[in-house]
Amino acid sequence: MKRWILWLWAVVAWMGLALAHPFEGNGGYVQGEVDFEPNDATPVAGRATVAWIEYVRVGGLPINPQDCFCTLLFYQGRISATAQPDVQVRMQFNPRTKRMEGVVKFPKPGPYFLILMGRSMPGKQIPPFIMHTIIQVLPR
Repeated sequence: MKRWILWLWAVVAWMGLALAHPFEGNGGYVQGEVDFEPNDATPVAGRATVAWIEYVRVGGLPINPQDCFCTLLFYQGRISATAQPDVQVRMQFNPRTKRMEGVVKFPKPGPYFLILMGRSMPGKQIPPFIMHTIIQVLPR
């Protein structure tokens, strides 16, 4: 248990300003931004909100989010290869807003690890990537 807590604190310290946008992830040089409606507001527990991908860059090269099979994973507790996310959202292109987005409803307030996983859509050529940050979800 102590080792996990130390790991968590190391991640939080490493991410430093992770509550601000844009955020950077590991897995090579990856930058990106995920926003929440309205106007990048802080999400509220129990209330559905739209999350959308503002931009993604891998190795300094811009990635068109429409070329990406992207999934948002949100963990409030332990993160491991076998842990199930508290919330999982498959991002889809919205022709009305012309952006990749998905509806998120957080079950509880508090901090969440946000992980954006992306891979190439069929016929597209983008490198797979993973980005992560910490977000805060407000109580109702």
